[in-house]
Amino acid sequence: MHRQLAALDRWYAEQGSPTTRGGDGRRRFLVATTTVVIGLLATGHLLQRQGFDVGLDGVHERRGTGPTTGTVPGTGPYRFLAHQPGRPDDPVAYDPCRTVHLVVNDELAPPGGDGLVLEAATTVAAATGLHIVVDGRTDEQPGEDRPLRDPGRYGPGWSPVLLAWTTPGQVPRLAGRTAGLGGSSRVVDDLSGRSTYVTGTVSLDAPDLTAIMARRHGGALVRAVVMHELGPVVGLGHVDDPRELMYQDNDGRTSFGSGDLTGLAALGHGRCA
Repeated sequence: MHRQLAALDRWYAEQGSPTTRGGDGRRRFLVATTTVVIGLLATGHLLQRQGFDVGLDGVHERRGTGPTTGTVPGTGPYRFLAHQPGRPDDPVAYDPCRTVHLVVNDELAPPGGDGLVLEAATTVAAATGLHIVVDGRTDEQPGEDRPLRDPGRYGPGWSPVLLAWTTPGQVPRLAGRTAGLGGSSRVVDDLSGRSTYVTGTVSLDAPDLTAIMARRHGGALVRAVVMHELGPVVGLGHVDDPRELMYQDNDGRTSFGSGDLTGLAALGHGRCA
């Protein structure tokens, strides 16, 4: 079982104070009011930085601000696919304050394939803390020029991540030893220059993976392929350590290694866009 990463990375750029007159009493009132307002703003800002949303209806914990499983960072290697300009420790990632939607073209999926996709997505969500939701089926086919937005098919907003069971005839880069491809597309904020992933694609070689499913423990092996390809979708790159699932050539590992988990946890700490 061999896999190669092909990130589908496309760039898309979107991107007089009042005066008051009055006596000393009025000035003291204004100073006191201003102090209270500044204090409230500062408190709200601090709460937001710590993962809470502040609104008229109160303070609420924000979903998706980091790992939810208490993963203990390991000592294994990990690599980000991309980082913010001049900040190698600040990876390009999905907005942790938004749900990552995923749709599946399962026309060629092997029996039990949908369940394996759900298990793999759940594992990646738990490792990152991202809120990943499998919305259901689609008839969309993978392609190099997939639009970031497809309102005719998916309505307003970014296109969901597409996971397609397909063939080398549809996706030529699946030919040979490649069982899957995964990657995401990013947009760049014009003001800050920060990049954020907004959608992605996973292409799975259905004939190859169907054959693997027939092997002993084949379901676990295919689930590992899906997990591996969801790695680059959320921003995790390949490493040269066979103890990690993100090792480019995997001949039997079925779970994330310690380095994988550390990298995935960091990718869940992206900045809210």
